[in-house]
Amino acid sequence: MMTPAKQKRLLKRFGPCPPGYTHQDLTQFLDLLYGMYSHHFTGEELRQIIVSDPFDLTEPPRSLKLVELAEWLEAILL
Repeated sequence: MMTPAKQKRLLKRFGPCPPGYTHQDLTQFLDLLYGMYSHHFTGEELRQIIVSDPFDLTEPPRSLKLVELAEWLEAILL
């Protein structure tokens, strides 16, 4: 369970919902992330995977840990 303080920190650090995406879009994307990674990696391995932010349109897009991306999406969806 995410605390309100953690939700606030994540939204402050990574921003609000990316423009042009709906709640349903982000829910589906989060489900996709869990489906792609959760059955193939341990918790420790998941915490070390670095991905590009799929919502960052700058070149190069910012990098963040996979778990940070998932937590940020969860914070948006609460």
